[in-house]
Amino acid sequence: MDDSSIASQIATLNSTLRAIEARVARGPVLLEGLEDFKSALDDMRLRLWGLLSTAGGEDQQGFQERFRIRRATEMCHGLADDLQAALVSSHHHELTGLGEAAAELARSVERAQRHP
Repeated sequence: MDDSSIASQIATLNSTLRAIEARVARGPVLLEGLEDFKSALDDMRLRLWGLLSTAGGEDQQGFQERFRIRRATEMCHGLADDLQAALVSSHHHELTGLGEAAAELARSVERAQRHP
């Protein structure tokens, strides 16, 4: 991919984000749509970071796995700190699902470490 193609794709991403910002400024939007867009951007960021960091390297998959684990660890610690400091409301019904996912993750980590 040449530099002009990359520049064009960056311009498209920026234009898309500006269009979403303008749409939100005009009034209510479906939160699910924004959450899906954010998830797609998060995935793109993760994958792009892996490509950039391992350009010419041998262990791209290993890098991406370590990056995902470190990022998830940072997010968990940050949210735990915010909950303890009451910076995030404890009334969100999504917290139940988060607790269940965190417990499942803890069990999966233990199993993975026992059986590498």
